[in-house]
Amino acid sequence: MKSSETAPAITVYSVGVESAGDCYAVVQELLRQTICDRIELIIVAPTADGLDPKQCTPFAAYRSIELPEMPMLGSAMAKAIRAAAAPLVVYAEEHTGLSEDWAERVVAAHEKGYKAVGFAMENANPGSLYSWAHLLGQFGDLVAPAVSGEKPFLAGHHVSYDRALLLGYGDLLDRVMEDESALFLDLRQRGIAMYLEADAKSQHVNVSTLRGLVDLEMCGQRSFATTRARVGRFTLWKRIAFAASMPLVPFLRLVRVWPDIQRVPDARRRMPQLLVPMSFMFCVGAIGEALGYLFGAGNAATHRLSAELERELFTGTAGGAWTKPRAQATSNTAGPVVEAAPLSQTAPAEPAEPVASGSSPR
Repeated sequence: MKSSETAPAITVYSVGVESAGDCYAVVQELLRQTICDRIELIIVAPTADGLDPKQCTPFAAYRSIELPEMPMLGSAMAKAIRAAAAPLVVYAEEHTGLSEDWAERVVAAHEKGYKAVGFAMENANPGSLYSWAHLLGQFGDLVAPAVSGEKPFLAGHHVSYDRALLLGYGDLLDRVMEDESALFLDLRQRGIAMYLEADAKSQHVNVSTLRGLVDLEMCGQRSFATTRARVGRFTLWKRIAFAASMPLVPFLRLVRVWPDIQRVPDARRRMPQLLVPMSFMFCVGAIGEALGYLFGAGNAATHRLSAELERELFTGTAGGAWTKPRAQATSNTAGPVVEAAPLSQTAPAEPAEPVASGSSPR
């Protein structure tokens, strides 16, 4: 671990499914940050291999936490939060790019008094209808271009928190980090305002295959319903009542996201084809949510781990394809080199025409 004399303002953590090397690309994004020297970086992975600690000397502090067994992503996230030294904590996904002033703007938003600060999301692989269905269906009015201000919801995995607020969840921390939508509902009920800093931007790689949409929606919504019921202390009858209302959910979600489809130019150009995968996604999600209320999470969190941390397996081979950049040692250099440019510096190619809704996923 490397430390500076100045205490870090924010802890940024990332998670690798096999090794710390899985997080190489997002580390490059963080090294470009305007307040890099105020960031504590934590990498949680089964091993510390694949990332040269010497590259992390510009950070205020760096540490690698080895976690051989990872039953769900929330467990790794909670591990980093408990180990963090800074008063603010934020997850940086290994499949995301970040604007250079991202961390600076997030910290500034917290200084206004907000304990939960989200950031706007851009599509890093826009050449697929499935990718747009995932982005808008999951994140709605948080998709750029967005407007800064207080929001009833933020984007899970794309929020910076006051660390003390999260530690207050105690043994539930793993669960609420696994299902942040349930956390947002609880924060609203407690009267804790959530803020979107729209000028802090993330370039997000979305799933762009039918398999990816099904896995994330079914497992994600089932896990969410389980956590929501646990945090909210639902009675059996309340669980049954919520499950019975699920047939309405796809319609309500579609109505809710409609203004955002119209607001985002790239999404609006893909109408009406975009409605097909998005409607299917919402129906799958409703089934998953009903199962969660009635029967609990099952193995949903473990099953969706691959889609979260091995995103390259769920982006297909067409317009939405993405390959994870990795560090590779060479015979004549001591440090790692990267084969692909950071997401925030690479503009994904747009297809001349929208991809048809019948594209064959792989």
